[in-house]
Amino acid sequence: MSSVMEKRQLFFTTCIPFFIFFLVFDIVIYPNKDLIQPSYESVRALLGAKSGAMDILSKIFSNWTSALYFVVAELYSSVSVGILFWQFANDVVPIDQAKRFYPLFSQVSAFISFIIRFITM
Repeated sequence: MSSVMEKRQLFFTTCIPFFIFFLVFDIVIYPNKDLIQPSYESVRALLGAKSGAMDILSKIFSNWTSALYFVVAELYSSVSVGILFWQFANDVVPIDQAKRFYPLFSQVSAFISFIIRFITM
C-alpha cells in the first residue's frame, strides 16, 4: 500500500476502519449490549462449562461486545503507532543507510516492548 499511496492517504486508509468501528460501537453496539449479548448462564449451558477454560470462555462470549472493543483497541494502537513510526523512520533514514539502521530500530523496539510489558505486570 505504501508504494501506491502517499503518507497521509495511507494513514487514513488504515485508521478509518478503526474510527468507523469505534463510532458504530458507541452508537449501536454498546447502547444495545443487553439485547445482543447472551446471558452468562445460557452460554455456560450451551458450552457445557463446569469450570476451567470453558468457564472463562463462557464469560468472554457472554461479554463479547466488551471483548471485541478491547481487541480492536489493541489492534488500533499497534497499527497506528507502527505506521507513524515507520513513516518517520523512512523520512529520516536515507535508503542507502536502511540496512544499517532498520535492524537496530527493530531490536530497540522489541526491547522497549519487553520492558513495558515487564513493568506493567
